[in-house]
Amino acid sequence: MDLQSLIERLQTAESPARSLDTLIAQAVGWTKKTETVKDSKTGEKKKSTLWVVPSGDDVGKVPFYTSNLQHAYELAQTVVPSHVGGCSWEDGSGTAKINGGAFVQAATPQIALCIAALLRLKEDAEKRNPT
Repeated sequence: MDLQSLIERLQTAESPARSLDTLIAQAVGWTKKTETVKDSKTGEKKKSTLWVVPSGDDVGKVPFYTSNLQHAYELAQTVVPSHVGGCSWEDGSGTAKINGGAFVQAATPQIALCIAALLRLKEDAEKRNPT
């Protein structure tokens, strides 16, 4: 999924979702690896999806970007290290901003922070590869 489509899905999301977390993870370099494993009790072979962290071959658990504020913050720090930003919330919505970027509103502050980070990622990609 391209960044713009992902950003649009996050903007219309009404609540956190693991499906969104995995799309965000893929956008920042996580990859999926499928392995066939044998169930120790039944002997049945099953396919298992593992997530590989961006920095190497280690397997990890995709962070809960859309539901955990610390994970959303870590995403922002990964995308735009050493930059300042903030988020706020009120009943039913959240707002975030990173550096001089636009204020972003979403269903939660976590989702808003994810959008703000992905907008910066998109801007950086467009600067490197202007169309």
